[in-house]
Amino acid sequence: MSTTEALLAASGSGGGSNRVSIDDALALHAGEFGRWQLRHFVLVTAAWMLEAMHTMVMIFADREPAMWCPAGDGLCGDRCAGAAAGWEWEQGSGSSTVAEWGLVCGERYKVGLV
Repeated sequence: MSTTEALLAASGSGGGSNRVSIDDALALHAGEFGRWQLRHFVLVTAAWMLEAMHTMVMIFADREPAMWCPAGDGLCGDRCAGAAAGWEWEQGSGSSTVAEWGLVCGERYKVGLV
């Protein structure tokens, strides 16, 4: 016999004790699952889904792609100078947020600010 069944059996025995199960107390005070609870559930779920998508986009969009020197023989300047020193992104400047905004070396801390 479960706890809920024991409480229900005790409340129906007529011994003067008025015991109510947790399920009955919730149904009595909060009501059944209705329109308001469904609306609240959908709105909260939508907010959490949007936050989860935002977090996942930042994880994948903020990776640092590889750079290469098209001049060859190491004739490019400082890698931190980027395109000004002759360096190029292997997959183009639109391959990630880091490549698009040049968030390397001294600007790398900005990736974590998101």
